[in-house]
Amino acid sequence: MRRGRWLLLAMLLLTFARLADMAVALSATVDEGFHITSGNECLHTGHLRLLDEHTPLVKAWMALPLLPLDDLTPPQEAPGYAAGDLIGVAQATTLAYRPLDRVIVPPRLMIALLTVLLLATIFRRARGRFGPCGGAVAFLLAAADPNLMAHGALATTDLGATALIFWATWAFERALRRPDRRRLAVAALLLGLAQLAKLTALLLIPLLGLVALAAGLEEGGRRLTSGVRAAIRYIWVVAGAALVAWAGYGFEVRPVEGWGGGLPLPAASHFERLLRLRENLAYGRESFLLGLNGMHGWPLYFPLAFLVKTPLPVLALLLPALFLSLRGLRRRWEALTLWLFPALYVLSALTSTIDIGYRHLLPILPFLYVAMGSLGRRIAARPHRGLRWGMAALAALTMVGGLWVHPWELSYFNLLAGGAEGGWRFLADSNTDWGQALKALAEAQASDEVGEVRLSQFLFYDPAAYGVRYVPIAPMKDAPPILPRRFDPEPGLYAISATTLDGVPLPYPPTYDWFRHREPWRKIGYALFLYRVEPSGGQWLAQCTDPAPPLPPEAVAEGFGRDDLRQLTFDCTQTWVVPEGAGWYGRLIPAEARLRWPRPTERLDLLPAWTAGLDLAELKLSYLQPQAGELPPFALWAWAGGVLTPTHRPAAGAVDFGGVVRFLGYDLRGEGEVLTYWRVLRTPDAPLSLMLHLRTAAGETLAVGDALGFPAEQWRAGDLIIQRHWLTPSASAEPEDCLLAVGAYTWPDLQPLLTPDGLPWIGLPCRACCEGGK
Repeated sequence: MRRGRWLLLAMLLLTFARLADMAVALSATVDEGFHITSGNECLHTGHLRLLDEHTPLVKAWMALPLLPLDDLTPPQEAPGYAAGDLIGVAQATTLAYRPLDRVIVPPRLMIALLTVLLLATIFRRARGRFGPCGGAVAFLLAAADPNLMAHGALATTDLGATALIFWATWAFERALRRPDRRRLAVAALLLGLAQLAKLTALLLIPLLGLVALAAGLEEGGRRLTSGVRAAIRYIWVVAGAALVAWAGYGFEVRPVEGWGGGLPLPAASHFERLLRLRENLAYGRESFLLGLNGMHGWPLYFPLAFLVKTPLPVLALLLPALFLSLRGLRRRWEALTLWLFPALYVLSALTSTIDIGYRHLLPILPFLYVAMGSLGRRIAARPHRGLRWGMAALAALTMVGGLWVHPWELSYFNLLAGGAEGGWRFLADSNTDWGQALKALAEAQASDEVGEVRLSQFLFYDPAAYGVRYVPIAPMKDAPPILPRRFDPEPGLYAISATTLDGVPLPYPPTYDWFRHREPWRKIGYALFLYRVEPSGGQWLAQCTDPAPPLPPEAVAEGFGRDDLRQLTFDCTQTWVVPEGAGWYGRLIPAEARLRWPRPTERLDLLPAWTAGLDLAELKLSYLQPQAGELPPFALWAWAGGVLTPTHRPAAGAVDFGGVVRFLGYDLRGEGEVLTYWRVLRTPDAPLSLMLHLRTAAGETLAVGDALGFPAEQWRAGDLIIQRHWLTPSASAEPEDCLLAVGAYTWPDLQPLLTPDGLPWIGLPCRACCEGGK
């Protein structure tokens, strides 16, 4: 037993060392400065003007190490404090302090202490329920979880709230097993502290009531008196918790601002936090899921986040743990203390309008890991070598998966998402890049591996605090809200955050979509993507008119940053145009298109199906706006240049018509579909149409398929036109007697353009053109 305690202590110290290393290695994330500032306010003034929708306990806890800092400007002395401007006060105090690590790292270590204590209690609770082996399994899996580790090293409220919610339920369970005054008092204290840690803890109030009722009825053989006693204990605990929470607000009694008609209430600040949370839920938050951006969340968000960010061994063990944890219970109500909170919490998360991170699922993880201790009990009861090695392998895989990305656990994703490298395609914000990689960027610049960058990062402080050399681009301070030339960015070195790459929180979410379709030159911490942008050399934009060109001229000039781009339009359902040199194609995204995510690089499936037969290997998806905004959903493809050649060519070689257009050949596509290839020699003087008839050798016309989807007034010398025609196979002609009659004529006077031999059209033997009609 003593050896086991020393081993547990060693593991806890190693875990704390891991968390401390992360606390030092990572730059300040988006929310930390605000949490530290409002915690500092609580300690310095006892006021709660800067709390927003948050409660004070964890914030004050993490700010304790900053009390001795005499040169840190107190929050109440900063501009904007009287108005409750949390962002302004944080920028003038915590985020303005130098060196910044001095006010970021110590609060992180305070959270790391809570994390280590949480792991110890996960072990203790699992051991008490499932034995020593169960405690070891629960501890090892929890300590290996990169999500717990990631937020266990950040100065935010998520891990502190997770710990106190877990401790409150554990204390209440212990009080129900042996309901003496001391245990009931501890349960009341921890339940009250949980209310001061995060508003999420309100779920515990009805949950613990159900647990108490179930325990009273089961222990008392369903007698009414047992239920009454359980209800009295529950009321005693809740009343004590309310007193603890009230004490946390200094026993204040005053009217709640904006509610209650001026009636004084105890702990009015807590009610105000609830009102602010309700406002935030109604407003929503910028979020990203599977290529889509929104403000009010998706029911799929948290199930998907759990699926792609939870370690695969944990996912594999979840259902067996659920089954085994419910077997062999001496008290059936104990299952409620383990599974009821995760169930209710997940149900509430499905309706959340604030979908910004897996971190909001952290409160369920300790319960899941305790349940997985049941697997350890099974191994101890049936000491099969295969079971032991299998469990050891899964625990080792979980640990390796987390350590593999250290110290970038915040960006962890499992292999279902392609690991940390591919997670940005699924989720954004605190799931991928929360601002943690700026130190590493500065180190790369200091070693001359990376020069000055155009930096896109969602932050509220100056990255120069870490020595980053940069030019700000959206959404940073003093930068235009939308990247200039977003369809063809200016050459240079760019550092794009994984979060802003996904459009969060940008006024125009697809701002950086150009970069999504290109491999970065380098990645820093799976969070910052570095791109070397070279000149594109594009000279034209060809837009499909089905049903209309997506970009008006002013949007083209703004998006490409130039007004000399050749702009042409064509009907891509029947024509494909290839101008000379490099350029872009544009098309509205069809309403029936299903935008899969993660999507392949080229996304040629957004083009008409008939183009799949063309050699468009050089056509690369360059920009995609998947949702309607100021512009309708559209896609741009980049064309670096290439040669498209027909399958069948005239026996005498290419044929010119009127010195305007040259016929190069044709493709047979089946079911009467024929593609003709033409090279423009000069811009015609009048509108044209391209002729394709099916005739007999005697001149009898069997079918007509004239068409042109590219207006002749837009032609320029060198353009390649591929025209789609339909000819109904004829049953009246012998295959060996069939000819394709090819030519061009002016419209609407139907005057043919003549060949150098003075012919209005040329005939090409085409046996296959009539075989389909037989």
